[in-house]
Amino acid sequence: MNNDNTITVATKLYGYIAENAHSSRFSVTLNKLYKENGIDAMMIPMNIRSDDVAFTISQMRSSKLSGAIIGSEYQEEALSLVDEASSEALEGGYCDSIMIREGKLIGDLIMTRALERYADRDDFVDDVAMRSQCHYFYDLTTGE
Repeated sequence: MNNDNTITVATKLYGYIAENAHSSRFSVTLNKLYKENGIDAMMIPMNIRSDDVAFTISQMRSSKLSGAIIGSEYQEEALSLVDEASSEALEGGYCDSIMIREGKLIGDLIMTRALERYADRDDFVDDVAMRSQCHYFYDLTTGE
């Protein structure tokens, strides 16, 4: 994302799919990480109703999204909609993230790994779970 906060054809787009995604600080925190580090990517909050979640996730294959974080209210359903899932997601019975690779939806469970990696950081004085997941997703999407 550039300093003008514009989206270009080169910008990698990620969705945050939840019923009230706009009221979460997740996308704001992640977009701040992308911008501070010069990464041309953006997390877009997507307010999706429960009766539209299956359609929304299934259509991700042909969208401009590179992946999405799934709100807790849709994580069990999301697992049933992906083409492949990590062993952690299958074992847990839900997925909290979906990446799109070669037209396939790949479900994963990243929150536990995020907490393991970032929970002990001194700069996380509040909301450790949300900040951990933001940093983990940032690392996952930027390859860092």
